[in-house]
Amino acid sequence: MRSTETKSIAQHLTASHLFGVQPTQNQQETPPLQQPECLKAVYPALTEEAFAKTMDNYRAFVAKYNAQTREENKLIDKHNALAKALTETKEVEKLSNDHIVFIQFFPKRYNDLNTREYNAEIDSQPENLSRLLLKKRIQTIKYPTEQIFQNMLHLYNTQLMKRNSEYMRLGVRTLRPIQELDVNSYFITQLKRNNIHSLNICTKTVRNHRQRLEEAGIFVNAIFSGHTKGVKVQINPEILAIFDLQTNQYAATENQHVTPQERKELPDNNETTGTNKEEYKKRKDATQSFDDKEFPAVTSSLHYKTVFYRNTGSNVKNSPEGGAAQNVKTQKTLSEELRDLIEHPQQLAVNMANGEYNNYIPIDIRLLHKEAYNGTLTRAEFRELVIQDFIKNSAKLYRDTTPFAGSWKNAINHWMQNKFLTYNDIEFNKANIVEDVQQLRWRLEHARKWFNRTGISPLYPSNYFDITRKTSREIGFEYTKKAWERHVKYMESQPVKKRQLQRKAEARLKQINHSKKYENEIRRFLKNKISLPQLIDYVQNNLPQDFYAKLPQTLKQLEITLNHNTYANIQ
Repeated sequence: MRSTETKSIAQHLTASHLFGVQPTQNQQETPPLQQPECLKAVYPALTEEAFAKTMDNYRAFVAKYNAQTREENKLIDKHNALAKALTETKEVEKLSNDHIVFIQFFPKRYNDLNTREYNAEIDSQPENLSRLLLKKRIQTIKYPTEQIFQNMLHLYNTQLMKRNSEYMRLGVRTLRPIQELDVNSYFITQLKRNNIHSLNICTKTVRNHRQRLEEAGIFVNAIFSGHTKGVKVQINPEILAIFDLQTNQYAATENQHVTPQERKELPDNNETTGTNKEEYKKRKDATQSFDDKEFPAVTSSLHYKTVFYRNTGSNVKNSPEGGAAQNVKTQKTLSEELRDLIEHPQQLAVNMANGEYNNYIPIDIRLLHKEAYNGTLTRAEFRELVIQDFIKNSAKLYRDTTPFAGSWKNAINHWMQNKFLTYNDIEFNKANIVEDVQQLRWRLEHARKWFNRTGISPLYPSNYFDITRKTSREIGFEYTKKAWERHVKYMESQPVKKRQLQRKAEARLKQINHSKKYENEIRRFLKNKISLPQLIDYVQNNLPQDFYAKLPQTLKQLEITLNHNTYANIQ
């Protein structure tokens, strides 16, 4: 039954439903399957109001469930009391050896079943066996489970926002079943509020509470995908309240009707502002990477309501397929902004010849790293972006000269044909390209300082950036790689040199400290505050061996000095 429901939900995510792509004549239409009872929305979200409503439904459901469970436990207690009474009698002796062995190993054989399934298995046995088997008491839902369920809802909201951002970017506006909650016990234990863990529990505790929620029917249709992945579950539609950001209504199943009172009335306003888009962008960027380990707050419904603007003059605003893309103004992503920086090679060469990039500031390396690991630029686009950024940055070498546009064009073409490519002309991975950006910028600055120091003018760009010029006599950019290698070795040796200097400084300070102690004890001896044995004992036990070795020489020198002073006083 679970596989049938999964296939049915997957039908809503096919190209024909999302983008209106019709199957070809050779493709055979899949017969429609019966839809599962699940909530459907275009852009589902757990707003503050939806979150509060979900928790109210949860508490009402738990109260009803716990009352039912207590009644079930009363019947279980009666059954167990009768089973214990029969066991104490000679009723067991009437059974065959096979039945006795079956009763003994029954708990181990069905230990993997949950409590209700275990008790149902007992009821399915013959009466002479079932009345001798002890049933398990059913646990009620307690308050700690509510706390964990709240944190799961917070995590679920970030998952919904991430999926919404992807569908918004793709222009998908199809009504579809909401996604399942991905319960990853590790992520839940790592959730934080103000850099403090929200729940001080272990992953096993989370799994136990998740199983309790499954037994109660709060989580349904669980899918186990492996020990390294989270368990995907659906939250009971009777409990979950989801607000649809597209229709401004609470999501409902096919057999439910959304009452007018549940509709969110928004002011008719066709004007859009960047502030609301920024608010949504901040929330849709909430990720499960947990690098920041910051607990995502349940987003205010006010911000979500202003994300989607109703166009009162449009007849397709509530259409499942959505209106035209131009009806919603979207802010450009980082990838789109970087893509706009890529120029046609000929235009770039002309701009370089005109000196438009003589004061060029390179792209922030942090943005390039973000694009390399999370952006949507292709490898070819990212490679061209990095090469053009380098060419623009190299304009500072030619501030006092005027290379022709053709020379710049040849340099650009040469690098595009040779840089960041494998032997079979496949672009490097974006992460590998961005690792070389810092090196290229350092080498370019090193070359600029060298030309300023020596007074030598750089060759034309077509010659200077020729990757075959690798010797010092050819004065090509490729030779700066030698300087970079020396720089890397120097930087690697710095920690070692620093530790050596620290050790020398520590030894020097220790030697000075010992000398002060040695001289202080000599003064005390001269002032008759300590005796000679005390002086010898102190120097021998508290100072390095070389001080003890030179003590006789020091005392002899003091004796000579004192005798000389005494003789001088007599004269």
